[in-house]
Amino acid sequence: MKAQKTLQINPARCIGCLNCELACASRDWGEFFPSPSRINLVFFRAGGQVPVSCFQCDSAPCLAVCRAKALSRDEDGGVVAANPERCLGCRACVSACPFGNISYAPAGRRAVKCDHCQGSPRCVAACPSRALEYVEEDAAVRNKRQVFAAGVLAAAKGL
Repeated sequence: MKAQKTLQINPARCIGCLNCELACASRDWGEFFPSPSRINLVFFRAGGQVPVSCFQCDSAPCLAVCRAKALSRDEDGGVVAANPERCLGCRACVSACPFGNISYAPAGRRAVKCDHCQGSPRCVAACPSRALEYVEEDAAVRNKRQVFAAGVLAAAKGL
């Protein structure tokens, strides 16, 4: 099995430009309108924003509840993807996702979720601040560890 890649999100770098949402929405829908996007920016009143998308859970509740077998896991990359031809539009997967990262697209009458654009995420390519990166899972953990360690170092120097 090849190394699995993950969508790494760094909220501190996000500038709220919505490029990720627009790039994603244009993929299947051919329109630059964020509502059908598989990645969404969550804005906070106090300031700041965080891009969120499917976490590609190992024990994916959406996959478990899909009676039509419209969701399947790519064994090479571990990504759970939706097959629009099989989707019944029942929205069971939408209800099952504990993070709200699957939605229903009325225009296509189907569930939509991030599938990493089959290995080349458009959101990553469109992100000017590198708040989104597509990295091997081991690299994602190393990056988070470095950010944490830098914060500890900065705090220690401030003492």
